[in-house]
Amino acid sequence: MAEAVLVSDERAKGIRRLLLVGLGFAVLEALIGVLLVVNGYGRYGLVVLVVAAATGGTTGVALRALRDRVPTARRISILAGVLLLVLSVPLVPIWVGLLTALTGVGVLVVTLAPEHEAP
Repeated sequence: MAEAVLVSDERAKGIRRLLLVGLGFAVLEALIGVLLVVNGYGRYGLVVLVVAAATGGTTGVALRALRDRVPTARRISILAGVLLLVLSVPLVPIWVGLLTALTGVGVLVVTLAPEHEAP
């Protein structure tokens, strides 16, 4: 098996910021889901709550892995970016889904971009 690539401090800082934005969107999605369930949109509200739980849990695990400098933090961050992107599709009608998808793309770009030496 290939050796895990450690994330540089600067790269970890950018990924951490994007994951915090993703976690904030997960909290917002949970609030929207509760409002939808209370106002009679039970099925869609449950979908929003499940998506919020999945994205919040994954971004939380990725944040912990980055903070603890776990060797698999890069892989976990990629997984979090993919889940943010894929699970935001059902949320596009409430606009927060589009913002969550953009956050997922940002996480993937920052995580997968090649490292450059500072001049």
